[in-house]
Amino acid sequence: MNQKRCRHCHTIFLPNPRIKNQQYCNRPECQRVRKTLWQKVKMHQDPDYLANHRDAQRNWLKRTPGYWKGYRASHPTYVQTNRLKQQSRDRKRRWVVLAKMDALRSHSFVKPGSYLLTPDLAKMDAFGQKIFIIPATSTDWSLLAKKDSIDLASAFS
Repeated sequence: MNQKRCRHCHTIFLPNPRIKNQQYCNRPECQRVRKTLWQKVKMHQDPDYLANHRDAQRNWLKRTPGYWKGYRASHPTYVQTNRLKQQSRDRKRRWVVLAKMDALRSHSFVKPGSYLLTPDLAKMDAFGQKIFIIPATSTDWSLLAKKDSIDLASAFS
């Protein structure tokens, strides 16, 4: 029988002949890692498994309503590290928002119509411009890809 190297601890082990393609040894830590990875993949691939997992978590939380409050009270180091991690996640989220400031939102404050665009100081360089609002719910993107801006007015009239 061929020996294999464990994917987690990298020790050499003899695979169980009843387990095809065994990649982890039988140490509890390696089995825990294997199961965690399997569950992560299963959650992404199987929506029923994910829903069942969420329902089980909700039911457990209903049965033990004060668990997390008591846990935080008896584990102050957990509270401190969790607070630091949350602050880090909040900082990352703020950067994402800053990076997407120019992205279009579903609700536009610009009204469709004709506008005169002028420089800040002088009005003699004003030029006319039509603005067309394209709704986010529009699914006929072929109109936008094939038509130019002149024909766009008739498409949405």
